[in-house]
Amino acid sequence: MSATTIVTCPAGTITGITPGDGTRRFHSIPYSELESPYADPRPRRGGEEIDATVARPEAIALSVTCPDTATRDKPVVVYIHGGRFEEGTHEDPRVDGALYSSDVIVVQIGYRVMLEGLARFHDDEPNRYRAIDDCLIGLEWVQKNIESFGGDPTNVTLVGQSAGASIAAWMCRRDHYRGAFRRVLAASASFPRRGWHDRKKLLRGMLGKPLTRAALTKVNDRKTAKAYGRFRTLAGTDIALGPWPLETAAMADVDIVVTTTRDELYHEPSVRWLDEHGLGPAMARLSARALGLSGTTATYLEAARAIDPDRLGGRLIGDAVIRRWSQYLADGAPGRVWMAEFRGVDKPALHCAELAPLFASGGCSAEHPLHRWLVEFARTGEPGWQPYHEDTGRQAMDISLVDGQFTPTRDPLRYVRLAFPDAYSAKALRKR
Repeated sequence: MSATTIVTCPAGTITGITPGDGTRRFHSIPYSELESPYADPRPRRGGEEIDATVARPEAIALSVTCPDTATRDKPVVVYIHGGRFEEGTHEDPRVDGALYSSDVIVVQIGYRVMLEGLARFHDDEPNRYRAIDDCLIGLEWVQKNIESFGGDPTNVTLVGQSAGASIAAWMCRRDHYRGAFRRVLAASASFPRRGWHDRKKLLRGMLGKPLTRAALTKVNDRKTAKAYGRFRTLAGTDIALGPWPLETAAMADVDIVVTTTRDELYHEPSVRWLDEHGLGPAMARLSARALGLSGTTATYLEAARAIDPDRLGGRLIGDAVIRRWSQYLADGAPGRVWMAEFRGVDKPALHCAELAPLFASGGCSAEHPLHRWLVEFARTGEPGWQPYHEDTGRQAMDISLVDGQFTPTRDPLRYVRLAFPDAYSAKALRKR
């Protein structure tokens, strides 16, 4: 049976639980104030009595899990969830693993998704998104309060997966970065190929309303969800809404580990059927340009066949939607960069497959080498292999998700870089 535990910090007096597994858990702590769903966030006033004994996954909040023996200066891992900028929660069970057993404090930050978090308005500052500002304010909360939980605010590792990795990378921009984290693990980042300027007319027509804060606030949730569903369908294989464009030249000098799974979207239903019926090559030829492939399609297919001749459609979707961004980020980020590719053995290494071994969740042991690696990275900031750089042959690490074997490799995304040499089309950038 769980007992309660209390932490007093600048945010207030926070009551959590000690479930008897060696942790203290504080669920769904509010960190911001919102005047309306589309308002810019403000830091929450301190000095409150906060009941954090029950999870409220739908709330814009954060959770803290710490060892029940933590007293001071423990490394902190802040996790930003994925979900295509459309779903996800700060109470992600895939991150609720065993980091606490290694004296690491875990904070999960939730943020607004879909239109509330990513729609842009006429008075928005350049490069600002409410979803990302939510996370920035969450990080401010960590800086002000985590010491009271036994954490070291000067040793924060930011981990993002999928859309969360994109947010983590965006928070490295010089116009966003304020030193709230020391290093980043960006796992399978994904960005839209087209920006808000290409989307707003379509969305306005589906909603039948002006795209203003006041107008959208008055639209009921059911109508908004229905319109967004149609809007997302028409976006096809692209991310419907998200931060755009990623400009690595605008990033601060922050250490970053960039990772991808080898077979990201093999099981995406729309292409799995095509691959299973031998139609992957035809699909690739017909959709290559729409997916942004600007290299030679035949050259790409030759490289993809060498990896897996039976999943050409799934490989193209994964490369176009995710792996190209990992390559672009690794080649362009100005700070120290390391690259790793996760692979399976008897089955593909799919999107999100790295979360269980990283966080020792879902039946994965805390002794898994990938989990031990994350602990050491959070403690020391050193990944343990050579940085990725063009001048040194783009050294990287191949990591087995099964046994955690680390094997040095070089330039694992070379064929992706040749197929997608430009992050965005010139036409899309001209519309900014």
